[in-house]
Amino acid sequence: MTDPRSSDYVVESGAKLNSEAWRAEDEEEDKQTKKKEAEELGDSMKALENRSLDSKRQMDILDGLCEMKSLKSRHESVSLV
Repeated sequence: MTDPRSSDYVVESGAKLNSEAWRAEDEEEDKQTKKKEAEELGDSMKALENRSLDSKRQMDILDGLCEMKSLKSRHESVSLV
C-alpha cells in the first residue's frame, strides 16, 4: 500500500525499511534549496549573490567538461607505432 503524503510505502506486516542513502541526500538538497529561497525572498541582494554564485559554479563545471573532452581527444589521437 502506498502513502502519498510521505512518498513511501506503508508496511502491512513483517517487513523492514531498507536504508536508502540517496533519499537522505535528496532531503538535504531540498532543505538547502528551501533555505536559499527563504533567504532570497526578503533580500534581493542575497538573491543576486546566489544567482552569480550559481552562474560561476556552472561555468566552472563547463570548463572542467571542456578540459576533459580535450584530454580525451588528445588521448585518442595518440598512436603507438
